[in-house]
Amino acid sequence: MKKLLLVAGLLASVSLVKAQDIQLIPKAGLSFSKQAISNMDGEKTKVGFTAGLGANFRIAKSAFSIQPELNYVSAGTKIKNVSTSYNLNYLELPVLAKYSFGPVYVNAGPSVGMALGGMKKMESFYQASVQRFNFGIQMGGGVAIPVGKGSVLIDARYALGLTDVNKGPATAKNRGFVTTIGYAIPL
Repeated sequence: MKKLLLVAGLLASVSLVKAQDIQLIPKAGLSFSKQAISNMDGEKTKVGFTAGLGANFRIAKSAFSIQPELNYVSAGTKIKNVSTSYNLNYLELPVLAKYSFGPVYVNAGPSVGMALGGMKKMESFYQASVQRFNFGIQMGGGVAIPVGKGSVLIDARYALGLTDVNKGPATAKNRGFVTTIGYAIPL
């Protein structure tokens, strides 16, 4: 019975894949991040760079789609009265459910990030080691403006980190707002 259900699920997936439109989305923009650190006041927003590549899979000619992405995100924080920024650079993989209302859309979903750099400086600040992997939720929206065969996408979203990145006694969770511009290339 389990094998029959598995085969039926795979066949249904194949029919959905054949019935969908696919877009490739290169994008770049800015990240505005800070960390919510317990026992500390004065966290300030740090501006960074983000760039990535997404793929949008529209399901069965509907307004619903799934959009996995692979993004480089410069996150971290600034501390009030301290002249330096603390950067944590991540390679993030969000998988977003997306619903379009004509040219306007909303999206939300889970994300996982892996720290690529900035860990040593953060560890000296925290006086503790830093968690390499960060799990979170992203939610936002945007607009798709038809240009040529594709669309220019202007996207804004909020990223809520769920993982305590500080392995010391104080908790520190990533927070951020990311805005990007990209171009959806139909395949």
